[in-house]
Amino acid sequence: MNKKIGWVVVVVVVLIVLGFWYNNSRNNQPLETTKVKIAYLSVVNTLPMALAIEKGYFKDAGLDVEAIKFEAPNQIVDAIMQDKIDFIASAVTAVGAIADSKNPGKMKIFSVSGGTSDVPNEDLLVAASSTISSYKDLKGKKIAIMAGSIQWKIAAKDILAKNGLDMDKDVTIVELANGLQLQALATKQVDALLLALEPLPTIGVSSGVARILVKGPAENLIADPFYPGAGWVNTNFAKENPRTTKLVISILDKATKEIVNNPEASRAYLKGYTTLTDELISKVPLTIFKSCEDLTVKDKVALQDFLDIYTTYKVVDSKINLENLLYCK
Repeated sequence: MNKKIGWVVVVVVVLIVLGFWYNNSRNNQPLETTKVKIAYLSVVNTLPMALAIEKGYFKDAGLDVEAIKFEAPNQIVDAIMQDKIDFIASAVTAVGAIADSKNPGKMKIFSVSGGTSDVPNEDLLVAASSTISSYKDLKGKKIAIMAGSIQWKIAAKDILAKNGLDMDKDVTIVELANGLQLQALATKQVDALLLALEPLPTIGVSSGVARILVKGPAENLIADPFYPGAGWVNTNFAKENPRTTKLVISILDKATKEIVNNPEASRAYLKGYTTLTDELISKVPLTIFKSCEDLTVKDKVALQDFLDIYTTYKVVDSKINLENLLYCK
């Protein structure tokens, strides 16, 4: 009997050791690729990627990350659709969702970024010397929005409509790259900047070029919280490189949590990825960052409300289902 018990113990131990070896070998399999391309816009929403790069998190994990700056949201989505980039660092929530509705399953959301009515991610700006005092004063004026983005065009249309203005009749919309918007306001080429993403409000007010007419128009009229930025993964890349994909997202998630836990120290990593100076970096309102797994019911309702306006204005033929876009692991 003792011999039988002894053999049973030996077999159990061997099985445990083999199981540990198997799981450990699986967890330590080499990455499918170490080269990763991440697209970004020069806005505050790009902070998790910037922090991860500058603190060496990707490099320490054996990844060779190429951060590629784009000027317009549609350029980013076109690049991921053509498999020219692997990830998007928190941008173009609606643009990506619209693209996915036409080519389902090509890209998925693993994080979001944005603002609340208390700490908005964007503002309505006018020139510092402007006499414009309300939405109704925008009638007949030229209003700049971010270039190349159906996301901002429809959001602007919705905000103006809720204030009694027909975007197609009452105002002239001028699409400009972020880097040109404040210059256009200063030289009176436009009268207002609608949905001006940070850091434009901070730079504009600090330089004396602009004043904030309305704080957080999207947060107050479309959804609160308002998440215009999303971290996207190219699903073709994810299928071919599951271990690399998991590692990249885990590093960005680590950076996101670091920002949430220590925002003041984290904001320094905006330098070089935005046009903010050291002085302005200390003043700019920080965006809300959340990983897919951390989204609350309120977050998901707000995101769905935001996406629903593109159905309302018939940009897409049917409702965009947020749950189908999420890449939560």
